[in-house]
Amino acid sequence: MTTTTAIQTVDDTRTRVTNLARIVSRMPRSAWPLLVFVALFLIGGLIRPGLLSIDSLIGTATFAMILAIASFGQTAAVIQGGVDLSVPNTIAFSALTFLTLIGPLGPLGGLIGALLGGLAIGLMNGVIVAKLGLTPIVTTIAMNGLLFGVLLLTFKNSELTVIPHLLTQLTATKFSLFGVKIAAVLPLGLLLMIVLQLILSYTGWGRSLFLVGSAPEAAKLAGQPVDRIRIAGYALSSVIAAIAGIVLVGFYAQASATMGADYLLGSVAAVLVGGASIAGGRGSMVGTFGGALVLGQVATLVAVANLGSNIQQLIYGAIVLVVIALYSRRARD
Repeated sequence: MTTTTAIQTVDDTRTRVTNLARIVSRMPRSAWPLLVFVALFLIGGLIRPGLLSIDSLIGTATFAMILAIASFGQTAAVIQGGVDLSVPNTIAFSALTFLTLIGPLGPLGGLIGALLGGLAIGLMNGVIVAKLGLTPIVTTIAMNGLLFGVLLLTFKNSELTVIPHLLTQLTATKFSLFGVKIAAVLPLGLLLMIVLQLILSYTGWGRSLFLVGSAPEAAKLAGQPVDRIRIAGYALSSVIAAIAGIVLVGFYAQASATMGADYLLGSVAAVLVGGASIAGGRGSMVGTFGGALVLGQVATLVAVANLGSNIQQLIYGAIVLVVIALYSRRARD
């Protein structure tokens, strides 16, 4: 009787484990970063109870959303099998272009000029990668360096201090929701995320982006214009980086030639932590926001421990290396 009971207990345990494994396997990848964020948020509360509050949660989410906006374009580049390391100086170039043009052209003219500048950068990246066959890393890091030279030679930061009041209202103004103060950049970023996710999930171009990233040769055989899809992916990446630059100007009410530097590792890390594959063919905007939340909470814990921004960047780099190593191991298996 005891033996029968023991066998039944083992069988029940195996059933529970199997059911749990089945549930875990069915969870979308974009859900994992959110679970990790919750775990880190609770850990932060254990370290310092004051962090376990709605205000702390909103503060982290706001920081994460700014990072996510800078990373949404990177998501498109990674999905189609590339990477965009020109994001940092595209952000700075677009921000300074915007501030330069609002004088003669007004805020709308400055916005259009900045977005067109971002579009031109993305098209150049895409054409070089797709048509000339240079690797994305070499192409985009070279573009990043080129843009930095342009920033230093072209713009005079001391003269670019006038920030449109409307832009500040759209990004930094706080409104009350159920008694909680929320910065306008948070719903603005959520709206952008939803629009981009819908494009990826429900348009032919969005689906073709995944196909090109996972199986470019199959995409060619299927009659897909692979080169044009890749060029469009890089164009989207840079346009969104330009949007991020303008958002940063409004939120922080300042701009400089180095304002995008923190988003070199940050944008890549948010995308990879969010479940995208560095090899292409997988990723989502929702997952990227989840990855940004994880990194935002990491930044909060680093600040609590008084470790400094250099340690934060070190942690981001370590996260990128670990995720890439895990994907490489899976690919070999």
